[in-house]
Amino acid sequence: MYRLEDTWRAVSRWYIAGPVLAGLGIVLGIMVFFYVFPGKPKIAVIDIPFVIINDNSAYIISEFLQYAGRDDSIKGVFIRLNSPGGGAAASEQLYFETRKLREKKPVVIMMNDIVASGGYMMSMGASYLYAKPSSFVGNVGVILSFPGPFISRPPGEQVVPTGPFKLNGGSRRDFISLTDQLKWSFGSIVVNERGHKFKNGFTETELLQARIYSGMESVRNGMADEIGGDGDGIEKAAELAGVTDYDLVDVNTEVFRSFNQKFARIIEPLSRLDSAPAIGHSADLVDLLEEEANPSLSMDGLKDTSDMDSLRRYLMTSGLGDTQEEVLPGFPLKVNGPNVYYLYVGPAQ
Repeated sequence: MYRLEDTWRAVSRWYIAGPVLAGLGIVLGIMVFFYVFPGKPKIAVIDIPFVIINDNSAYIISEFLQYAGRDDSIKGVFIRLNSPGGGAAASEQLYFETRKLREKKPVVIMMNDIVASGGYMMSMGASYLYAKPSSFVGNVGVILSFPGPFISRPPGEQVVPTGPFKLNGGSRRDFISLTDQLKWSFGSIVVNERGHKFKNGFTETELLQARIYSGMESVRNGMADEIGGDGDGIEKAAELAGVTDYDLVDVNTEVFRSFNQKFARIIEPLSRLDSAPAIGHSADLVDLLEEEANPSLSMDGLKDTSDMDSLRRYLMTSGLGDTQEEVLPGFPLKVNGPNVYYLYVGPAQ
């Protein structure tokens, strides 16, 4: 028998079920959009200019590598490298950072004019190495300058060292031994990463003679994988990542845009002061950039001078331009935003 309350109960159920089903449809649509069709994958391009590797330049380069590692839309990384080396510890840091990035996504390095000593150590963290025929590659070894006394003048009776080597760190024999340890440490990194690719009779003994090889020779003996250009390197990064349809992202631009935003929050309040404090060394600026800068930035610890140029001189134009065509001719990608700047990591001028 038909009852009115049965009809009302059925209609009520539809009032509840309809919005629930609509909500589920929206959630499923979002999941399909973001997970099934997440957008084009990207290949990151990092341009490391001719640079001596030290603590400051290693900090900047590490920021590039870490950015590429954090962005999940980046599936592979292509690095243009040009460096004759530098400090041992800083070079080791870049090797570890590059290898850490390689564990997440393929890293292809293009060795340009010169990739030697610490620069070559960094390249050991890559998945694949390209060289130009005339590239200078290798120089695996170290140079350790015996420091001599840390106190330039002969110490008087007022200076009391706590041990026989406190004033100079050790004897010449000790530093020769230390140099040998560093040499074998560098050599072991190269052998562990590329020893299985050595060919044509190339050995660890020859490697540790610290010779420079041309790009052609480095491919012939296994110190590099292939001769090629930038386009080859980008295609190899995409191949190793397993992608065919991709965009390029200029990591230099993205990282320095972030740096500029932080720098603007630091310098704008200072510009409004009659007597603006200055940063005396690039490390001070790096410390500020690492902090959460805001308009109420504390001035404690800054030098009390009125030279604002001492802040601005740590910036120099990157030469990258605003569009991807200017960065990588033939590989289009639109990059919007203001002019990009490099942090100057050399001595104060």
